[in-house]
Amino acid sequence: MRRELLGLLACPVCRCEFDLRESITEEGEVLEGRLICSGCNKEFPVADGIPKLLTDLEEKSTAERFGYEWRSFPRISPAYERQFLDWISPIDKDFFRGKIVLDAGCGKGRHLYLASRFEAKMIVGIDVSEAVGVARANTRDLPNVHLIQGDICRPPLKRAFDYIYSIGVLHHLSKPEEGFKALRGLLKKGGTISIWVYGKEGNGWIVYFVNPLRKFLTSKMPLSILKKASFPVAYFLYALCRLLYRPVNLHLKSFRRFLFYNDYLFYISHFDLKEVHSIVFDHLLAPVAFYIRRDEVLAWFERSQFVDVKIAWHNKNSWKAMGKLG
Repeated sequence: MRRELLGLLACPVCRCEFDLRESITEEGEVLEGRLICSGCNKEFPVADGIPKLLTDLEEKSTAERFGYEWRSFPRISPAYERQFLDWISPIDKDFFRGKIVLDAGCGKGRHLYLASRFEAKMIVGIDVSEAVGVARANTRDLPNVHLIQGDICRPPLKRAFDYIYSIGVLHHLSKPEEGFKALRGLLKKGGTISIWVYGKEGNGWIVYFVNPLRKFLTSKMPLSILKKASFPVAYFLYALCRLLYRPVNLHLKSFRRFLFYNDYLFYISHFDLKEVHSIVFDHLLAPVAFYIRRDEVLAWFERSQFVDVKIAWHNKNSWKAMGKLG
């Protein structure tokens, strides 16, 4: 934990500031210590350089299962830059320059790494799971990146951010809009938020077949077994994308309209087998997954008084949206 992060932190219980008691430091970074709330006196540890600011956790199973995923697939792929910019478009690289940014649900830190390269002034990554340890390993040499283990529904942060993005996280909360509202409370006036969520439109086969399978079977399976069981599915999907969807879309474009779920499967045909395995595993392990209609996403922004709202269908199976806090 670098000391400049302290000015952004707020107690998740009473919203007061923290006093920092250091015990182990290294090159100006606090590796071990305690954060003591100046209001309610509740103490939180700093361990391995990461403030652990969790209170009573409602999404415990979600945290455990996604933590396992990112520890199992820790790699940062070059393909992530294009994917990230597609998810947050029309935001571009230049938008980050000089801003204080929050990655809400940072997982293994793949977008933190990119936001740092895009010259954000300061990027804070928050995640409820132990994946923050993986994120630290992937970003520890980046001086503008800071990490917190915390709950985005009870964020231990002040209203201090110019830009917040949350990619593939809100639809895994038991109350997605509550998470969205909590993030709104961290934006400065005039600040911008970007989200990406699973769409209900275009996903009928997932909503009515894959999702019940996930809900009643795969989300309850031991993770080590599910990881192995998902590999043959991933291998088949990888081969299908590489041998059919990619050549048809590149060389036989007039036939692509006949391919099932074409936009998404062509999109992931650029990923290697390990990344496709991660995607399949990710879809099957989650205890909670909502598929959200466009009008619901728009209502979130309207009820939270955002302006200049833009919503776009991404790969005909998900929604990316952004808005400015008026």
